[in-house]
Amino acid sequence: MTTALSQNQHAFKFWGPIAYTRLILYTTAYILRSTVRHVFGRTPKGQSLLEGYTIQILRLMMSVKVINVYQARKMMDFTTAITHLRSGTFTQKSKDQWATKVKGKGWEGFWIPFQDQLNKTKTAPPKVSAADIGAGCDIVMFAIHGGGMVLGDALMFLGNYKAWMKEMQKNHSLKIGVLSVEYSMSPEVPFPGALNECVAAYRHLVQVQGINPKRIVMCGDSAGGNLCLTTALKVRDDYPDIGLPAGQVLFSPWVMCPKPLKDSPDDYITNYGGRLFMEAYTQNLASVQSSPYASPIQVPTLVGMPRMLIFIGGVEILRPSIESFVVKARAEGVHVETELREGQAHDYCLIEEISGAKVKRESEAKIGRFVAQIRNAYIGIDAHAL
Repeated sequence: MTTALSQNQHAFKFWGPIAYTRLILYTTAYILRSTVRHVFGRTPKGQSLLEGYTIQILRLMMSVKVINVYQARKMMDFTTAITHLRSGTFTQKSKDQWATKVKGKGWEGFWIPFQDQLNKTKTAPPKVSAADIGAGCDIVMFAIHGGGMVLGDALMFLGNYKAWMKEMQKNHSLKIGVLSVEYSMSPEVPFPGALNECVAAYRHLVQVQGINPKRIVMCGDSAGGNLCLTTALKVRDDYPDIGLPAGQVLFSPWVMCPKPLKDSPDDYITNYGGRLFMEAYTQNLASVQSSPYASPIQVPTLVGMPRMLIFIGGVEILRPSIESFVVKARAEGVHVETELREGQAHDYCLIEEISGAKVKRESEAKIGRFVAQIRNAYIGIDAHAL
């Protein structure tokens, strides 16, 4: 019998015209279904038809049921290009104005230094290097992107990082920079490849760059949320002398609950796709799938973990597992704030195309307040640059 994992191992084979014909037919069917549900009022209240279409296209891509991982990555590149176009970071030149490629021992990523958003000049941004990571910032956001650990790139949410930078400077007099980790993808590099790279990047930030952990806030969506949690757990357990970050902002985190996921017609993450991504990362090994460094909801204790702000979509299929994780964390003394939006899908606060500009702005304001609270608690109101 062909398993999801064996299908994934052949993910890079070109399917030819037949596969792309199937893709077009399935895309048409998904859009038609979305139209019918919208006309008969079966979609979440307030969701526009265009938002419904976007969710269905993402559903097709993230389910990986009629396309392989290679094709899904191509579709992810296309959708990421659209978000870059909206945020003004479509060209490589525009990306270079914000992000600098950096690397250290066992990791690489992009450093996005603080840039004044309120008093802009037309001068080119200063040249920076790995040695400048953390310079001129009150808080360093340690970002880990999602994509099921098989899709995505470290700059896919560059537009969001820019918006956070402006929000925090304008409303909280807070300067932030972002270190976005570009980890290796599975199935080429399965567990614990991505985790080891994220831990190495965090250790570099603290031990090499000398950034006080109380000035670090981790953030990650979906699989990136998983890596945020497991990186913190690994640091807590194996490198207790380093110190944990001051906080974590998690968007629809994938806590890898062993219970089956229940599909939702209004979410683009599916049970099939979730299992496929999980098996690609864990190689379908029971010992890995039960490890707390792959499945943080199965950790014996969360005691000592940093305070968290967790965003949850009301109709996303990960909602039950995230809520179970929240209950566990709070019961063990972890400070957890949640932002639940009824009718919203996975990663809603990061993707304007599925939630709308108003919801995205409100989410940015929530993130700003949370990070400002951390600054006030650990650094003080009159924070100075590093």
